Amino acid sequence: MLKPSNPDLTIVKAWLTELEQQRLGATGTVAMLVETPRPKEHIERDSVTAVPGKGFAGDHARKSFYLGKHVPGREVSAIALDTLRVLGVDPMVIGDNLITEGFDLAALEPGDRVRVGEEVVLARSEREHRPCSVFRERTSAEAFAVVRQRRYRGALFIVERGGTIRSGDRIERIEK
Repeated sequence: MLKPSNPDLTIVKAWLTELEQQRLGATGTVAMLVETPRPKEHIERDSVTAVPGKGFAGDHARKSFYLGKHVPGREVSAIALDTLRVLGVDPMVIGDNLITEGFDLAALEPGDRVRVGEEVVLARSEREHRPCSVFRERTSAEAFAVVRQRRYRGALFIVERGGTIRSGDRIERIEK
């Protein structure tokens, strides 16, 4: 069954208002870690290994591909649980690896770095984390309309320094 193609603008406006009132910061926590060992298969993990040049060790080899083409700068994809809660979206359905809580992903500019846990350093990619048709199919027309605005889709990262990330770890922006 096809979902309606036009979003209910009343819902979109209400969700945007709620998101604009959130107070996210330069520190937060890792709410959830998700690996994708095969396309469309998402498995929640208590801990993962972040690998420079790859992303999460347990992700399939083509995780950084979209429509058959390699997408540089897409080793780790992140979205805020704070956003997903407003949208009523289950973090397991969208395919992002790193689900944060309390951390302002939208405030990061390309090249900004974040420390995750004790070891891992991620650098914000030059690429915007834009919602695609897969996000729309897995969520709703309203959720898609909201995340297209004001960087609510999250951020893409490159693994600068690898190591272990655990659910509940602190995530913080590293000053330049």
